[in-house]
Amino acid sequence: MSLAHTVKAWLQLLRPHQYTKNVLLFVPMVFGRRWDLWLETSLGFVTWNLMASAIYAFNDARDAASDRLHPSKRFRPVAAGLLSPQAAYLTAFLLGFLSLGLALTLNKRFAGLAMLYGANALLYTLYFKKLALLDTFSIAAGFLLRVYGGAQLGSIPVSGYLFMTVFFLSLFLALGKRRHELLLLPTEAAQATRKSLKTYSVYYLDQLMNISATLTLTVYILYLMHASFTWLLGTLPLVVLGIFRYYHLTHNKSAGEPSRDLFADKMLLLTGAAYSLLALLEMLEVPFPFTL
Repeated sequence: MSLAHTVKAWLQLLRPHQYTKNVLLFVPMVFGRRWDLWLETSLGFVTWNLMASAIYAFNDARDAASDRLHPSKRFRPVAAGLLSPQAAYLTAFLLGFLSLGLALTLNKRFAGLAMLYGANALLYTLYFKKLALLDTFSIAAGFLLRVYGGAQLGSIPVSGYLFMTVFFLSLFLALGKRRHELLLLPTEAAQATRKSLKTYSVYYLDQLMNISATLTLTVYILYLMHASFTWLLGTLPLVVLGIFRYYHLTHNKSAGEPSRDLFADKMLLLTGAAYSLLALLEMLEVPFPFTL
């Protein structure tokens, strides 16, 4: 195997495109206006990335046999025979050890949450992803732990609004991913690669997605009404557009992986960029040019 193919195989194992989920660590710093925590949060982001890659390497080594039955996962480096399971397990151990070591240098409470995130991810790989509902709730817990991890770097309190918005939104995304998988795979292949799909139906997942989207928007609207925001009020149409767009993608079989589709879909990418700009203007307290 050539050097270029070897590098590509290792990058596929580590899945750096999944690091976009870890941007949530910056949310407490930005909304708490704690710009002095930029360096600590950036190091925390690196720590979480290392832990995430460790979990992905472990998952690929353990699930190589079932991944070979999946139309896209069969191209993962361990399932495709490009890397050995032993190499993947060793990589997972080394990256996990390095991640925890770096976390301890930042903050003991942060390190504790990083360990909890790793434990939740391992339980998901070993057990939770086989059980309907627990699989999506475990994913939502992972998103929440990212937020609390970022908050612990500066002892920033996490509001109930932030907790509920992230929880319901992550459920919505996870349920959309399950719906996409259910339609993508034939019944036998679906049961072999993702046992929880046996107890899901498209109609059931549609109802859960509708509930999660409704709760996400309800909580976010209450948050916007809770304080005297200016720029941030403009993010409401963007949040609605983002939710509607992801719902559209999952219901047309063209998408289902949030970390990939954020950069693959131009509308989602532009929506996220516009949201980030308005949120930054609000947090920097830039004067609003109009009277509200």
